[in-house]
Amino acid sequence: LSQILTNLLIATQWTILLSAIAFIGGGIVGFIVMLMRISSNAIARSISLVYVEFFQGTPLLMQLFLTFFGLSVVFNLNFSPWTAAAIALTTYSSAFLCDIRKKHHVASTPQKTR
Repeated sequence: LSQILTNLLIATQWTILLSAIAFIGGGIVGFIVMLMRISSNAIARSISLVYVEFFQGTPLLMQLFLTFFGLSVVFNLNFSPWTAAAIALTTYSSAFLCDIRKKHHVASTPQKTR
């Protein structure tokens, strides 16, 4: 029983660490993508739209698999499972945080009256 509780505490620490990395990294990346999304540059808006639609539209498990297995094959990069999880969780959360910030920005920006 003590071994099980020890393993659960270790797993809890890793879960909290990965969540913090995903939230902080996703907040930074999401802010950058949000700035692209509200930009007057059509190319930046298009890139950010594709980014958000892709990462919101694919399941997180598939993103985890693609990050860990796909990047190692396509780009010959070898990640540890923790690094791959941090990258996948960051990109996934950044897409949602971008949308949240964009909607907040649109709602709080006064519209020009005619």
